[in-house]
Amino acid sequence: MYKVTKPPNDPTSPTPQRAQKVKATYKLYLNGFPEDTPDSVKIDSSKGIFGAEKPFEFLAGVSQVIKGWDLTVMDMRVGEARRLVIPSDLGYGDKGAGRTIPGGSTLYFDLKLVDIGSMSKMGEEQYRWLEEHPLQCFFLIDMYVTQLLLKNMPTDT
Repeated sequence: MYKVTKPPNDPTSPTPQRAQKVKATYKLYLNGFPEDTPDSVKIDSSKGIFGAEKPFEFLAGVSQVIKGWDLTVMDMRVGEARRLVIPSDLGYGDKGAGRTIPGGSTLYFDLKLVDIGSMSKMGEEQYRWLEEHPLQCFFLIDMYVTQLLLKNMPTDT
């Protein structure tokens, strides 16, 4: 599930293609966004050690990042910022990541697409992999989040 917090610089500009280089800035929280809960904890960001933004670069749609990012970035345009709520199935799953992200964690991101670069040079094997591993549709994110919300909704008794 996402919410656009800043529209793209040009709403008619292209979105990334699979295997195209992209750069994004982000903040990652656990337990919710800071405005929504005092339990929110920022655990990572694209800021460098001196506080300046250092965009994270990756190839879009080829599983270099968590599935929730891949699905979202493929639909974004340069300059666009979104708030993401990513269920663990589209994040780090039951295993989590390192000591910072426990298994089963829902991830809360502020994400901004800052650049779409060149296509990576791929061989026949990489093109075949892309064909054999299509991205899931965006409705899956909404389906997972809806299930998560329903599961955690208080019941009237």
